[in-house]
Amino acid sequence: MSRIPLWNDARVRGIFYQVFALGFVVVVGYYLVTTTMRNLDTRHISSGFTFLERNAAFEIGESIIPYTAASSYGHVLLAGFLNTLKVGFIGIILTVVLGTGIGIARLSKNWLISRIAAGYIEIFQDLPILLQLFFWYALFYESLPAPRNALSPVGSFFV
Repeated sequence: MSRIPLWNDARVRGIFYQVFALGFVVVVGYYLVTTTMRNLDTRHISSGFTFLERNAAFEIGESIIPYTAASSYGHVLLAGFLNTLKVGFIGIILTVVLGTGIGIARLSKNWLISRIAAGYIEIFQDLPILLQLFFWYALFYESLPAPRNALSPVGSFFV
């Protein structure tokens, strides 16, 4: 039986390519890290997480926890994270309710309700979320008045 040359053995070649790819990733990573550190040092830019202790100097419109402009960036990140959890929780609840309602409507024996639910599913199932967001944003932005032009209940109804 003849022996396969080392460069033609599939196992040896596979190991060689994996070692080569790993070495390439390590060399490129080392180059990127050292270049970045050198450029940051040249420009006197500090790296790390010390910025989290500095004052943020900006307001957040709405927050679960008390927050002022004098709060630190770490506090801002915590407030943003909690806001994200709140919006996510509300979105999940609304999505479950809407999805359950549409699903039940789709299974309805009423022909009209079933067809409307099927149309809704077919339209919104195939549209990317980002496109839907653009659509709803444009619809409400164009159809509703600007905040300065909005009706004031005190000024228009009670005067």
